Amino acid sequence: MVKFSKIDKQLEKELKQAIRVVAKKLKLKSRSKNVFDKVGDYFVHYMININFPDNKFRVIVSPYIIDDIFWEVFDMASNSQAPMSLRAVGAFTVDKFFLPDKIATEDWTIEDLDLEKVETKVFEVLSETHEEVCKLISSFSDFEDFYTYVVENAPIPAQYDLMGMLLMIHREQYADALQMAEDLIAKRQLGKFQNKSKWINEYIVDYCKERLEK
Repeated sequence: MVKFSKIDKQLEKELKQAIRVVAKKLKLKSRSKNVFDKVGDYFVHYMININFPDNKFRVIVSPYIIDDIFWEVFDMASNSQAPMSLRAVGAFTVDKFFLPDKIATEDWTIEDLDLEKVETKVFEVLSETHEEVCKLISSFSDFEDFYTYVVENAPIPAQYDLMGMLLMIHREQYADALQMAEDLIAKRQLGKFQNKSKWINEYIVDYCKERLEK
């Protein structure tokens, strides 16, 4: 079985179109190879990579409001008015939680690729995966329950410190979020986002102090 890594522009365009067709059938939104939507109070995002022979479906979940809180704290509140796709492909978004990838292996080659078969396989895997994700989401009693699940299942829990602080802010636990941000800054962990020469953990400190003074 030969694995090809290079796909020409025309085939790439046709594969993206096949993904868009499947997304529409499932009543999901799409942009390029990204399929996404709001499910209850959560944002669900699938990144689909058609390859030969392995086809990867990356599954990403987060509270829908997490980016809104981030943008408000980070002085980018206007982003909340942008299309939903910004939450999937934007550079300034909170790290979402990745569930285990779905790998669908097919004996496909570029030379004899049947796009109808590709569409069928994408529909099969994506519909099944989306159903599983919806069931998982329904099992969470609240965002705190979701965050506990994330920390318990993430390979690197510290990657989701920002999400944790933003959820504290959502619950108006400003003192807790402030303490966590100050502790991280004391360890020279300023966060990975910077705006106007100021890092995200510094924004969190200032935001929480302002709320506590009100």
